Amino acid sequence: MLRQAFRNLLNLDDPPERTARAFAIGTLIGFSPLLGLHTIIAAVLAVIWRLNKVALFAGVYISNPWTVAPVIAVSWAIGRLFVETPPVELPPVTWGAFLSGEFWQQIASQWPQLLPFAIGASIVSIVCSLVSYPLMLYVLRAYRRKYPNGTEAPVAIPAKTNRESITERH
Repeated sequence: MLRQAFRNLLNLDDPPERTARAFAIGTLIGFSPLLGLHTIIAAVLAVIWRLNKVALFAGVYISNPWTVAPVIAVSWAIGRLFVETPPVELPPVTWGAFLSGEFWQQIASQWPQLLPFAIGASIVSIVCSLVSYPLMLYVLRAYRRKYPNGTEAPVAIPAKTNRESITERH
């Protein structure tokens, strides 16, 4: 599935520069600190700027449920290099604690941790988008040189198993 999505990205009809630009903008959005708004922002920008939607959303969804926790941790750690904040003091987590108001007040008291996350996520977002444009441009150009005129890479045919070759003989 992922391989087919990447192959679709490589075989878009747009020029490589336009596809790489949309991917880089998607990466910028995907790593931004505006969690929960990435899809909406990408959809609006795709319409306003007439960006390639496949490339744009491929960049946006680099940050997905499986990668969001490491992205947040790295963003927060980078932001802490620039902004000093008090140490994180989380309350003990138990099933009963989720039902108490004191637990949620202690969680809400950690709002000063958002500033380092926002600064770090902005830095990560900009750096990743600046790296993703030339990288995607290189990949697109190399792929199109190797497979010109929209020809696709050959698909490997799995070898026959012994059982299949035995049944063919009979």
